[in-house]
Amino acid sequence: MFKIRLKKPVLNSVARKIFVRRISQAASIFFFFFLFKRAAVFPVSDKLPLSIYFKMDGLLAVAMSIISKSFSLLFPAIFLLFLIMLSGNFFCSWLCPFGGIIDYICALSFRKYWKISPAIKGLFRSMRPWTLVFVLTSAVLAGFSYYPFLGFVFDPFVIMNGAFIGLKIWLVFFAVILMASILKPRLWCYCLCPLGWFYTLVGTKLRIRKIINFSREKVFKIR
Repeated sequence: MFKIRLKKPVLNSVARKIFVRRISQAASIFFFFFLFKRAAVFPVSDKLPLSIYFKMDGLLAVAMSIISKSFSLLFPAIFLLFLIMLSGNFFCSWLCPFGGIIDYICALSFRKYWKISPAIKGLFRSMRPWTLVFVLTSAVLAGFSYYPFLGFVFDPFVIMNGAFIGLKIWLVFFAVILMASILKPRLWCYCLCPLGWFYTLVGTKLRIRKIINFSREKVFKIR
């Protein structure tokens, strides 16, 4: 059996990247909780960006734009989408407080040393595209008929906000996601989260560098 040995500089580089990512996640988690607590203080501050996570939520912004038929709701989320088009989906691994909480819980429970690793098979493994379709379909139905918008039930920030307010249904939902994500690290992120899949599509299919290279190839073929 062959073993791959990484050189120390490579290991140091990987460890440094993980460390910086953990700091970034911790800062995002702290900022989310800070804004959450400040939003509950009266009088509510109009100087702090209390709803910045919801406004930067690209999928929620698209859904709300469809429902309201107004592109103004795409701001400021469109700036984050542009950065993802430039650099790929960095949000889920570096800035998402939901994913950060999952990663920290796995780290604190020493999950990487567990021998249990349940396999995820079948349709459940590829549910993210379907939850994304559900969110967008719900937005279209809410925008052009009298159906209520139900896509918010899969939004990570809505789930977190509802859980921390103390609403039982959201608290239970959040707890189930966390427990499932300990058994299978980032189960929510890799199998269910529509926002993560949306950012992945934007960061791959709409990646600016990829579009430019594709355009160049077409030009050279024409020549």
